[in-house]
Amino acid sequence: MGKYNYRGIGYLIILLLIFGLAGTMFGEILGSSIRQLSALQKSYYIGLNKPIFLDLKVLTLTFALSFKINILTIIGMIIGFFLYKKM
Repeated sequence: MGKYNYRGIGYLIILLLIFGLAGTMFGEILGSSIRQLSALQKSYYIGLNKPIFLDLKVLTLTFALSFKINILTIIGMIIGFFLYKKM
């Protein structure tokens, strides 16, 4: 029997988050330090503008989710995905 090397979906999500964050930071640093690459700082926000509140009188829940995405965030996530597939 061969060795079965299975990485779960949690591992993929962690890789995508780490490489996405690294790409965002790299894009912000490059965009702010090199004038010709200022387009890398352009980010798009995806998600809820206002949080959703659920008041149960005993417990109040607040839901909000948003993403700040630039071009290097997407490139970082693609690199993370290919790294996941290689493992």
